[in-house]
Amino acid sequence: MEPEELKEKLVGVNCVMLTPFKEDYSLDEDGLRANTRFLTKSGVNVLIPTGSTGEFWSLTPEEHKKVIKIVVDEARGKSIIVAGTAHSGTKLTIELSQYAEKVGADGVMIVPPYYQKPTTEGIYEHYKTVAESIKIGIVVYNNPWTSKITIRTDLMERLAKIPNIVAVKETSGDLRLAFRMINRLKDKLTFLAGAEILAPFYYMLGAKGHVTSTANFAPQISIDLYKAAKEKDWNKMDKLYSILAPYFEFVERLTEKKNGTMYISIAKEAMRILNLPGWPPRKPLLPLTEEERKELKEILKKMGLLREQ
Repeated sequence: MEPEELKEKLVGVNCVMLTPFKEDYSLDEDGLRANTRFLTKSGVNVLIPTGSTGEFWSLTPEEHKKVIKIVVDEARGKSIIVAGTAHSGTKLTIELSQYAEKVGADGVMIVPPYYQKPTTEGIYEHYKTVAESIKIGIVVYNNPWTSKITIRTDLMERLAKIPNIVAVKETSGDLRLAFRMINRLKDKLTFLAGAEILAPFYYMLGAKGHVTSTANFAPQISIDLYKAAKEKDWNKMDKLYSILAPYFEFVERLTEKKNGTMYISIAKEAMRILNLPGWPPRKPLLPLTEEERKELKEILKKMGLLREQ
């Protein structure tokens, strides 16, 4: 897919996919295929394998590539596929991006290099070098929580001039930054809300779509949320958001209580409760306690995802 075409099609629900493992923590290939089919049949527009939610940082290079290949094989022609190809260095980011292009991904999503903190110029050169190594489109992932770097508007304007950089996934949570980016770059890039908890606010600012992990197990709610935004039906969006709110509150509460990443473990537990492949998370992430699992089960019931038992 040409970058300009990808730019136009990166709208609506962008599901960042969980990577299912078996109980021995090996890759569950059959489960990944089943999840991919579930999402394409549900009508999810964009699939993002090997993103942060997909625990890409816990995958071996061989597993990383295998996950991308499986999703492409199952979803090609049914959903847009934007593979996560981020790495801590430029060389391996290029290798993964070229592989994604080779096997048929429509684009790649790349967070800035992590662990070492590059300069602003180093970040620009990173994206520029990767972009020059492939022909497919690139989504810049602005996530200071994981990369410890915030891509500011001035840098994003420079990156937007690189021909195959087509979109930005904005996850800083800074609505003022989002407002500036959308207003300055709306004719140059597709703007994606980086998390569903922020989606209503970002849609009001002019976002074209949102990235979500809850779509792994509740795709219809995410799709309806986008439809409400597209129709500018803010009352309907508010009702849908109220359905998701208890889940978001649970994630935030456990994250604060345990002082660590919990959204992946919670999403994987939701998959397990709903009999979808996903569980367990790989260490150092840990599964929920039995008490936490019971609370999540009640939340899923309130969301209409689980019948009363």
